Amino acid sequence: MDDIAGAAGMSKKTLYKLFASKTELFRAMLLRSLPEADYADTPSEGSPVTRLRNMLREAADVALSPGEIALQRLIIGERQASPELGRMFAEVIMESGMEHIVDLLRTIRLESRFEGVPLRLISEMLFGMVFGHDHFRLLTDTEFRLNRRVLDRRIDLAIATFCAAEDQAR
Repeated sequence: MDDIAGAAGMSKKTLYKLFASKTELFRAMLLRSLPEADYADTPSEGSPVTRLRNMLREAADVALSPGEIALQRLIIGERQASPELGRMFAEVIMESGMEHIVDLLRTIRLESRFEGVPLRLISEMLFGMVFGHDHFRLLTDTEFRLNRRVLDRRIDLAIATFCAAEDQAR
């Protein structure tokens, strides 16, 4: 908070008048950055499956970027002192991305075996399939480098798992 107050050209006391806690300051920062990470800004042309593919690629560009990984490492490191930071991060960032995916899934014909499965659950599974491995490696291994070709292949396989074959071909 001292560093933030100094960078903003104010005292720590003034900063606490604006934000009751570190958590509230962090929430404001996340909400301010959401337009940069708004998956709804992905190109709207093409079939729904093409738009889903583009949305997952854009989400990967945001979620797996070096700055985002550094922020997530910081949140993990601070979880003992400020456990609410992690919860808030998940609430603000993850919920935004999940809702956009759910909205798009409503326009896609899914494989019949997923009839009756909540779209929220499918959205979570898509995110896990696409980002799980690379996200974990990036968080834990500073030598790991993201392979975009492998990530794109993973996106295609995740889509093939859930989307009806004729929708994928469009």
